[in-house]
Amino acid sequence: MMNPMVSSARQGVQSWLDGRFVPVRAVALVCSAVGYLLFLAAAPSALDWLLALVAVSVAAGGVRWPFVSSLAVSGMLLLGFVLGDTGPVVAKVAAAIVLIELAARRSGPQPWLAAAALAAAYLLHPSGDLAANGYRAVVMAGAPLLVGALLRAARETAEHAHAQAVEIAQRRDAEIAAARALERTAIARELHDLIAHHVSSTVLRVGVALHAMPEAPAGVRDVLDSVHTSGKETLTDLRRLVSVLRDPALTEDPFIAPADLPAALDAVVARARQSGIEVGIAVADEVVEVDAVLALTVLRLTQEGVANVIKHAGPGTAAQLTVDLTADDLCFVLCDKGSPRPTGERVAAPGTGLGLIGLRERVELLGGEFTAAASAAGWRLSACLPIGKPVRP
Repeated sequence: MMNPMVSSARQGVQSWLDGRFVPVRAVALVCSAVGYLLFLAAAPSALDWLLALVAVSVAAGGVRWPFVSSLAVSGMLLLGFVLGDTGPVVAKVAAAIVLIELAARRSGPQPWLAAAALAAAYLLHPSGDLAANGYRAVVMAGAPLLVGALLRAARETAEHAHAQAVEIAQRRDAEIAAARALERTAIARELHDLIAHHVSSTVLRVGVALHAMPEAPAGVRDVLDSVHTSGKETLTDLRRLVSVLRDPALTEDPFIAPADLPAALDAVVARARQSGIEVGIAVADEVVEVDAVLALTVLRLTQEGVANVIKHAGPGTAAQLTVDLTADDLCFVLCDKGSPRPTGERVAAPGTGLGLIGLRERVELLGGEFTAAASAAGWRLSACLPIGKPVRP
């Protein structure tokens, strides 16, 4: 998200330079010039009126032709000096405005040339005082040049910040999409492992049945032989597919039987305690009755959640893991109480949050709800998984 100050600066500069406001600015310039000549100028001459109206008209074209407009207004200012009008205030203001416009829109030699032309007009002021004319030239040409350069720098900085914010947002979106895709790949790998496990068990049982029933009718043995052969072929194909999907960096078997889930959770908690995290654990006895997909999801939630506690809260933190079952849902909650150290001493390691994105994808694919947010005591990660609900495509 873009910084609000950067966004406001960008909008302000863009509004100043936006060509859509040319008519509004032209009307404002003309009204200001007329108002000055009517109410402030002392007996303005026809030359004053002519210079004022022509100057503001030319200055209004500074949006499209800033360099030409700046030179033209400087020329009119010099013409006013030559014709004896020593104080064409409106032309001076118009010259400053159009030079600001030029310096704000363009870099390179053009702003400097336009500033030099305006300075030359002031140097030729009929007063004849070289020092005074030099001072006028420096101030009246230098100040607009500086203001315009600052506006241009502010615009470029704001545009650069905007481009960076867009790039960061796009990169973050790509990372989130990649994390979701990786999680889906991991789930596919785990499901293939799970299916291979069940097919292997089926093939083994059919083989035992063939061995145990040598006197079975020929038709029954033919069916069992066909199932046994088909099962072995399927198992071979699944193992090939799993070998393609398997992450080379993965050292643990992704399959977890529901009956082994409590022991696997205890192992994760034991590793956390070795890292200095005091984790309490309460797991319902009925958890061994859930299907293997839910069991694996609970294990992944525990692994990622405990890893986040270790990474962000640090040693000495107390945490509580609860896995409970209702009639329709499996409820998972992992909350920590933060570090007991003073707030000023607690340093949280930076994280991308992509692991949590993967967990959310996994839980939502199973039709569940996932929450990870700060709580009154520390951090709370929870998931509610329906039991027996079909997987979302």
